[in-house]
Amino acid sequence: MTATLNGYAAKSIEELPTLWDGFAKLVRAGLEITAFGANIMDLPPDYSTTSHDEADSGQQELYVALRGSGSVDVGGARLPLDTEHLVRVDAGTARALSSGPDGLRVLCIGGAPGKAYEPPHWSSTGE
Repeated sequence: MTATLNGYAAKSIEELPTLWDGFAKLVRAGLEITAFGANIMDLPPDYSTTSHDEADSGQQELYVALRGSGSVDVGGARLPLDTEHLVRVDAGTARALSSGPDGLRVLCIGGAPGKAYEPPHWSSTGE
């Protein structure tokens, strides 16, 4: 069910626009969020993303596991990421996401402290 009305928007995760063959679900674009960035990443079992640091964007990022488990790998530490653990990483700190044997669906929320949100171009349209 899709609903976009005055004051709110609602969609199922499967209705969101996607990138990279469905690996990323564009929450911000799909729900027309303008205040912060939000995407869902579906990591297959035993997978690791490329490390990045958000130094250019200045964004803090919050990672929330929706299903499965894994970790956020920061500075040699493997911080658990599952339905009982949250992880926040500041801009300029390198991080990579890793999934466990059952994969990981993770909600990634980002914004630059003290600044208006400016979405990256890649996050505005789906495939």
